[in-house]
Amino acid sequence: MLRFTATAALFAAALGLTAAAQDPQDQIKMLRRQVDVLSDQLTDERARLLLDIKVNGKVLDPKEVKREAVYLTGGKLVEAKVADFFILEELKRQIDSGKRRAEEFVINEEDVLRELAPMKTDFETKNPGVDFWEVVRSQYGLSKETFLEQRRQSILFDKLFFPGSPKDWPDITKEAIKAQTQSDQGPKFIEQLEKATEGVDEQGNPKKLPEFWVNMMRQFVQKGLRSWSDIQYASNGLPADVVLKVNDLQWGTDEAFAFIKKGIYVQDLERAMQEVAVREALRQELEKNDAYVSDEVFQERYEAYRQPYDSTPFTVEVIATRFKGYPCLEAYRARWRLQTSYADLIADQINTENLQAHADKYAAFFADGQVSIDVIPFQARNPKTGAWEPNGMDQAKTRAEAVFASIEKKEKTFDEALNSHLEFFANDEKRGRLGFLPLNQLKQQLRENEFTTLHDGFSISDYLFFEAEVGTIVGPIAGPDGYFIARINSRTPARRKIDVTNEKERELVREDYISHRFFDWANEVIGRAKFE
Repeated sequence: MLRFTATAALFAAALGLTAAAQDPQDQIKMLRRQVDVLSDQLTDERARLLLDIKVNGKVLDPKEVKREAVYLTGGKLVEAKVADFFILEELKRQIDSGKRRAEEFVINEEDVLRELAPMKTDFETKNPGVDFWEVVRSQYGLSKETFLEQRRQSILFDKLFFPGSPKDWPDITKEAIKAQTQSDQGPKFIEQLEKATEGVDEQGNPKKLPEFWVNMMRQFVQKGLRSWSDIQYASNGLPADVVLKVNDLQWGTDEAFAFIKKGIYVQDLERAMQEVAVREALRQELEKNDAYVSDEVFQERYEAYRQPYDSTPFTVEVIATRFKGYPCLEAYRARWRLQTSYADLIADQINTENLQAHADKYAAFFADGQVSIDVIPFQARNPKTGAWEPNGMDQAKTRAEAVFASIEKKEKTFDEALNSHLEFFANDEKRGRLGFLPLNQLKQQLRENEFTTLHDGFSISDYLFFEAEVGTIVGPIAGPDGYFIARINSRTPARRKIDVTNEKERELVREDYISHRFFDWANEVIGRAKFE
């Protein structure tokens, strides 16, 4: 950290010498470049700390910590690597069979930039003055270099699996598509795709499938390839120096970390380190109580849990990443193992009496209650790009405290403060006027989720939905990436009584009961753990 401070001082001195002689726009660009350099240096400093994490005196295996950091900060890239391995396997198969020539699959940077140009132009037209590559980094966790590599792989995927019209597609593509349709409809579906692309369009060009259909076919192929492959992650028992194995191909931990590190922010790495340390503290506590499930029991339970979901469009991965906020499925599996272990610890307390009491206490969640709330957000991220601001959380807190103080002193009303507020993301149509929302939608608005709650030790959404007094203004309250001042306008009660003797309702309540108990227990364990 001292080295970073010294570097920052040198940059500050350099800025003082050069800023006066520059055009304001050039100054801004220079500042952004230098902030990026400092951010990357700080990320490197934090990365070194991965090698020396202690929890309750136990030194964690640096390789395992680094591997978890890959899953937690680059989960999407890990899944993209699965597709890369599919590409490598199919590329070798097609070339070795003599059906295609290697030259057909050469894709240079100009090809990628040409394919990307419409997207980039459209973005810059709709978002003047916003740096496209900064948004790429904040939204996807990718540097320019890694983003272009991902786009190149997407082009290559289509060349391999979707060359020309459907009649020219390789057998593996057709079989994957058939596998995702009803058993007797697969061949007919392929035949319809082929007929849809016969002849030429009004301009005399060969007919093409609508992009919507092509995208759906891509998903069919990915799903088919995954179901036919042996895909393994850490929780499948891989050694610590391997992040991913797909059939006979594997991605090493050091290589993977070097790849994902290019696009992450220091805040993302810090949260990953926090997750690793917290998980270890909870695992130690479970082992002390002889409750941490073995590898075999975990695999057996998880398979039973996932099967009803994974046969539908709402797979466990979709639920975990899109609705519960986990960076990847492997991060969810690691937490799920802790939670199912904890459920064993309290098995005798998961009874009808306790479940009904829980259902009654949180009836508004289970039975369509809603709350009307207005919020004034103070962002730790840039509202235009979504990128983390340097020292963003502390600065957001300072701004929130100043506005809250002015409301308390009656220098301005809550509505006046909200109406003049500017810290909203470009796609935030509500601009603080949230209206009536159920709990899960409130969490989405406040950017909270199951993954962040364990780190924060507190849920703003739960507090506002269940506890905060109607008519009051509360704050400043810390969220996952900023602070909030909120006004609770009104609540609607539960629309019916939940009965846990009903099998479906009992399972819903049971899952939520274990989740609440788990988070309360985790907070207590974390509170007395020693992290170094």
